[in-house]
Amino acid sequence: ERIIKMNHGDMAILYVNSHHGDFKYVAEANKSAASFKRYIPNAKYYLYTDKEIQDKSLISEFDEVRVTDFSFPSFMENRVHLNGQMVAKHRAMLELKEDVIMYLGADTYALKDSVSSLPMLMEKFDIALAHAPVRINTELGNSVIEDVPECFPELNCDIILYRNNEGNRQLIRDWSESYLNDRFGHPHDQGPFRYHVYHSQLRLYVLPPEFNYREFAYRNDTAILQNRFVLDDYLNPKKKSLLTKIKQKLLS
Repeated sequence: ERIIKMNHGDMAILYVNSHHGDFKYVAEANKSAASFKRYIPNAKYYLYTDKEIQDKSLISEFDEVRVTDFSFPSFMENRVHLNGQMVAKHRAMLELKEDVIMYLGADTYALKDSVSSLPMLMEKFDIALAHAPVRINTELGNSVIEDVPECFPELNCDIILYRNNEGNRQLIRDWSESYLNDRFGHPHDQGPFRYHVYHSQLRLYVLPPEFNYREFAYRNDTAILQNRFVLDDYLNPKKKSLLTKIKQKLLS
């Protein structure tokens, strides 16, 4: 298989966000894309959404915007599907042609120069993600998936960096099929992903937590934050957010 020497020239960064909330998730994704462009400027930035967007200021950071179907099966009605985003993203991931792709949730934000080193991982690995905060989610009474060891927990599928090779394309196809057919009865798509990546032959790299930090406590080494509620603490560190002040008051 061809070894990729990354220069960011053939890389896609992908967001998949619906129009709900008056396009607030699209606007958030646009802000996220601007933050990543500081460190990965030569990638092509894509947005998949479910409605035409007339206000171009909401999508100013994207090189290409594609409108697609966000519908989802009825069994997902009371589960986490993010307005169909989790269904649409599998299809979007399979459509892109670039050698390396990074899928990002709208609430991610790049903060440090070290983000620019992420594409280099694809010279040695096939796919990279961080562990999910909830290691194995069984909130629906679903099983832990017995043929995957508990020491191989769920991975957070809001940041997925991967080579667009056949191994990953098959992983995405299998992941999508299991999710759409509710094979594991999981609250969202991370359970099926855990199963299929464990049973694959892919070279998986687990990102350190500072590259997908989701907690509330301020962390100086955070490279990528995924917590919209404390983002202002990082952008304006001298001015604590209201949420931080309330939390500190409750803990004092």
